[in-house]
Amino acid sequence: MAEDGTAVIGVILALAGMGLHMATGQAVWEASASLAIGAPLVHVAYRLGREARDQLIGEAAEPELSGRIRCLLQAQPEIDSVEALFTMKMGLDSLLVAARIDLTPGLDSERVEEVAVRIKRSIARTVPEADQIFLDVTDRPAEEKARESPAATGERGGA
Repeated sequence: MAEDGTAVIGVILALAGMGLHMATGQAVWEASASLAIGAPLVHVAYRLGREARDQLIGEAAEPELSGRIRCLLQAQPEIDSVEALFTMKMGLDSLLVAARIDLTPGLDSERVEEVAVRIKRSIARTVPEADQIFLDVTDRPAEEKARESPAATGERGGA
């Protein structure tokens, strides 16, 4: 759209410059039209280049979309916490989602696999452009667990 619009503006400016040159006999009108054509071309090229650069370097998804994915993960009963969430646009309609999650204790390997598949499908349904989803099941660092333990908080008879 931007390129076509700029082309139409360029043709109109060129036509006006040529017409004024022919009417007045002064070549300054064609030169001015050439300069006027260059300005929108430079502007459009700059904007398109910036957009392409953002996609090439792996721009993150919009904060609202990342927030929706984080909320979806936190709503899962098997997830204790979402330690990290990373998103990266891979193209116009393609999104990579990588999440480091801490699962509730006591899940066997078969159950972990079922939960991971269910969560990935849920993300894919909620965010259709998320076509690459990676879940890293990890254990929360011991320091964080210690801070939340009953002994550390003084709950349930802890000192």
